[in-house]
Amino acid sequence: MRHVGLRPDAIRFSCPELHPGGCTWSPALGAFLVSSQKQGKLVLVEMDGRCVDLLDHPLLITSTAVRERDGKAYVAVGHRGIHGRSLSPRKSPGDDTILRIGRVCVFDIAGRRLVGSHDLAPLVEGAHLLLPDDLVIADDGSVYVTDACRPVVYRIPAAGHGEPHVFLADERLGGAGADGKGGGRIGGLAILPSGAIVFSSAQGQLFKCPLGNAHEFRPIGTPHPFPGADAITLGPEGHLYLAATDGERPGTVVWRLASDDGFESVRVVAVDRHGEDDRAVALAVAQHRVWAIEGHPEAFEAFRPDTADYVIAPFSS
Repeated sequence: MRHVGLRPDAIRFSCPELHPGGCTWSPALGAFLVSSQKQGKLVLVEMDGRCVDLLDHPLLITSTAVRERDGKAYVAVGHRGIHGRSLSPRKSPGDDTILRIGRVCVFDIAGRRLVGSHDLAPLVEGAHLLLPDDLVIADDGSVYVTDACRPVVYRIPAAGHGEPHVFLADERLGGAGADGKGGGRIGGLAILPSGAIVFSSAQGQLFKCPLGNAHEFRPIGTPHPFPGADAITLGPEGHLYLAATDGERPGTVVWRLASDDGFESVRVVAVDRHGEDDRAVALAVAQHRVWAIEGHPEAFEAFRPDTADYVIAPFSS
C-alpha cells in the first residue's frame, strides 16, 4: 500500500497543530481552504504546498466543514473538547460549553470579514449535545448542516427566506455520536444534480432525500455498507466519492460510486486505499479531480502539540 504522502501529485504542507476539520477548493483564490479543529482559523494551501493563514475570528472555536460560494466562505463551527478540555482554550467561553455551541459563520473572503452568523443551538432540545459536522449549499442558497452528536440535518434558508430549522431528524439513522452516547451522527453530505442530498447513516448505509420533502428520504441500493463513512462529494464526472474507514485494517478507503438510475442505486467503479497512518477527514473537487485531506486522529485525540505535516492527495484509481 503506497502512502499518499509519497505520491508525486500529492500536496504536502506544514501548519503546526492545524488538525484539519474541512477542506474546499476556492476558485477565487486558486487554492484550497482548510479549516482547523484545534485553532478554528482558516488557512490557504496552494498547489505547491505553501500554507498561509487566511482568516480568523473569535467565533471560530472548533471549525469543521468549510465551503465557498460566490466569494464567501461558509464555516461550520462548534466547540469540541477532548477529555474535558477545550481544543481552543484561547477562544473558549468555558469548558462547560463544550458540545453546546453550534453555528455557521459566513465570511467575505476578499475583505476577510464576518458577514453572517447562524446559531443552531436554539434548535437543540433538552440535554442533547451539538457539534456541526458537514455542510453543503444548495442552488437556492440554503445551507444544510449535519450534527456529529445526533442523526439530524439542519437547514439555514437563504437570506430573507426564514430562520434556521431542523430539516431531518430520525433516530433510526443514529449510532454512537461525538459525545460517545446514543443518537449518533449522519455522515457527510453531497448534493446530486437532481437537487436531492445524499448522506450516510452511522451504519454505513447511503440515503437520498429530496430537498423539498425530508419525509421522503430513502435508502440507496449499494453492494455493501460503508462503515465509518465520513465524507461524501460529487465528482466532476457525476460519480459519488465516499471516504470511509476500513473495517479490516487502519486507514481510509475512498470509494468511487457510479449510478445508472439517478442514484436509486450505485455500484463501485474504483477504490483508493490510503495508508494505515492516514485518515481522510474531508473531500474536495479541484482541477477536475477529487482530493482527500489527511488528518492524524491519534495525535488529535492525544493533544499532541508536535503535529504539523499534512497531505492533500488526489484520487488515484
